[in-house]
Amino acid sequence: MAKQIDMNTYKLIRRLFTVEGVSQRQIAMQLGISRPTVKKYCEGYAIPGIKEEGKQQKSELRLTLEKEIIQLFEDNKDAPRKQKLNAKLIWLSLKEKGYPVGESTIRKYIQEMRIEMPEVFIPLSFEPGEAMEFDWGDIYAYIKNVKTSISVFCAVLPYSYGIFAAVFPNKKYISFFTGHVMAFEFFQGVARRSIYDNLKTAVLKDFGEKAVKQERFKTLEAHYAFEGIFCNADSGWEKGAVENLVSIIREIAFTPMPRVDNYEELQTHVTSKCIEYNMNHKIKNRTRSIRDMLEEEKKYLLPLPAYPFEPADELKVRVHSDLTVRIEGLRYSVPSKYVGLDVTAKITPFKINIYYQGKHIYSHKKGVNLSEHQYVLEHYLEIIERKPRSAHNAVPIKSGIMPEEATLFLKRCPKLNKNMQLVNVLLLGKKVDRDSLMWAISQANSTGNPTYDLVCFYLDILSSKDNAKDAIVDEVEINTVDLTKYDKLISAEGDEYE
Repeated sequence: MAKQIDMNTYKLIRRLFTVEGVSQRQIAMQLGISRPTVKKYCEGYAIPGIKEEGKQQKSELRLTLEKEIIQLFEDNKDAPRKQKLNAKLIWLSLKEKGYPVGESTIRKYIQEMRIEMPEVFIPLSFEPGEAMEFDWGDIYAYIKNVKTSISVFCAVLPYSYGIFAAVFPNKKYISFFTGHVMAFEFFQGVARRSIYDNLKTAVLKDFGEKAVKQERFKTLEAHYAFEGIFCNADSGWEKGAVENLVSIIREIAFTPMPRVDNYEELQTHVTSKCIEYNMNHKIKNRTRSIRDMLEEEKKYLLPLPAYPFEPADELKVRVHSDLTVRIEGLRYSVPSKYVGLDVTAKITPFKINIYYQGKHIYSHKKGVNLSEHQYVLEHYLEIIERKPRSAHNAVPIKSGIMPEEATLFLKRCPKLNKNMQLVNVLLLGKKVDRDSLMWAISQANSTGNPTYDLVCFYLDILSSKDNAKDAIVDEVEINTVDLTKYDKLISAEGDEYE
């Protein structure tokens, strides 16, 4: 049984441990008190002469086990739902560490700990236009029939509970900033405060009121004239409206998992579901709908600036001899005249915009994985024309990075020099518009034996039709005929049947 001490000894123990930093071992030796007793009073678990009514002192083993349980929960707080710890897994973990305790005991401890340590929070109330809360979530969808983890940027106005979500392949700062721009445009305005967890994309160091903001975040903050507010550690209730938003988005837009071809299509789907939710949903215990309160709140939002913020990384890159620039491990082609020159690439979550001396020269879809190099066939045609023998091994042709019509032409063309046939066909694009050329190729493909000459034939037909449309048609004079002399005849025929 632990030794009872007086208040003066208790005060001395607390001072030695808390103020002077003396170890528990040294305090025990100095005062002649057992280490378990010193430990109890150092931690402030017990006060001499004071006992909580109806509550028994916990054993040293139980206190140790509770600390272990809390630590296990803390270490696994970010695990997916299906990988969360349960009582049995916690018991097995403690058993592996050598603790002599049964599963039922651990279940009892966990239940009692939940009763003793209920989650407490301060109810929050917001004025219209006062705040917007943001958070990230991870949800799955099928993109081109591949199950893909989607980073979902969530935004909510806690006054009205109007919601919005944007989808991205990652949580990088460009996605983070782009999500803001999309949310502000969706709600047609900006709240005076934006509330976050302590995200690395926004916070350089510290947290809560002491958070030091990233310079790039300050630029976004200044452009839209809002104040970024960061929650204290383990204080999710400070942005309580958004805490459940990921679950809401998962339910309304990702259950069942959508099947789409690209992120643009997925975003359209998610946006429509957010609009539907805002139009039709009503929060429990509220007398007014989200729709009504959102329309009211929009009147109090800060106006959007004349020009939206453009979140993009700028990168100076050189055009290689294969007509490509290298960005994040992927190759993006440019017209041949820029080979050997330094160009500027502006990188957004879904686009690569390439400039030379301030002039825009090409835009590419941003590749998501390391196999999605972006070659544009037209960039290579001039070189292939000068070096016909290279056609067979030209990367765009071998990689199938061509219009569907061109790919089918190459497959069906009966000529031995079919690669060159295709190049000559595509070079026709310098003389006619793309739609006309694709139509002519399709017509040639439909014969089963397409050739360059056949494509030219169909282009001539198309040209003839266009010319026919533009031709002036002479007016044809139609002489009228007097039919009155036939009236009696019709009348006489009718008399036969009277």
